[in-house]
Amino acid sequence: MNNNQEWPIVLGTSGILVPGRWLRLRAVIWAIFLSACVLGLFVLTQYLGGWLHLPPNSSYYIVLGIPLLALVGYGLLVAAAEGRRPVEVLPHRGTIAEITMGALIGFLLLSAITAILWSLGLYKVQANHWRRVFDSFVFNSYLSGMMEELMFRGILLRLLGRAFGLAWGLVLSSVLFGLAHLTHGDWLAVVGITINAGFTMGLLYIATGSIWMSIGLHTAWDFTEVSLLGVNSHNGLLLSTPVAGKPELLTGGQFGPDVSVLSLLIGVLLSAAIVFVWKMGLFRKTQPFETHEVS
Repeated sequence: MNNNQEWPIVLGTSGILVPGRWLRLRAVIWAIFLSACVLGLFVLTQYLGGWLHLPPNSSYYIVLGIPLLALVGYGLLVAAAEGRRPVEVLPHRGTIAEITMGALIGFLLLSAITAILWSLGLYKVQANHWRRVFDSFVFNSYLSGMMEELMFRGILLRLLGRAFGLAWGLVLSSVLFGLAHLTHGDWLAVVGITINAGFTMGLLYIATGSIWMSIGLHTAWDFTEVSLLGVNSHNGLLLSTPVAGKPELLTGGQFGPDVSVLSLLIGVLLSAAIVFVWKMGLFRKTQPFETHEVS
């Protein structure tokens, strides 16, 4: 991963990111600015309806629309300040395939982890009453998948990779992604999210050159966990809970099966598989755009 040009990811080499003096500082400041913009838009999804005294149903339109606005705004800022096409967020002929493949990976991976934990007597899985499906998708899966992938992959991974090298960009953005979930769990959760989510979704972005596959994985992962498996939710198709008295290191505790030791192992294997598949040249077939700078 030392040679950035071997990967489809476009880090940016013009405009504010042109090589030269203070490149690292410029890249970091640019990353902070763009991240602050995304964070500000995320805050709007939570409070805009109340601030403007809009009807309750308006929250659906706000949460569905603002992530799209974030992608458009990011693209315009990148085109203006970096002088290039924002290929990482532009729709292309492989977008639907990338989202679908990412979603399939997310669904199968978390389902397999939970099934293995259940078969080992570490998790209890039972039928439940499926409720609030659309709400779960919009306000949890879609919102986090779109906004977090734009921030942690499209912005932080790319720009920290531009500043310190692609490998460091992957590591630093993954650690920051794990730390962002510290409010939802303990340090075990931080390590699990860093490896299982940060590295895998970061590698998918690096290997495809766009954030769409990682968006698909992230969205499907959250939807599968909350709405299908019912982890930490009583509205899921199933209700999945760790067996009392079992070590949290094995079950993932109250955070969920995605931070168990088993899940960490599978996350490492998936990361290795992504690199292997990329080396086989399979990702390049869905990479149609050229990396021209904007003239």
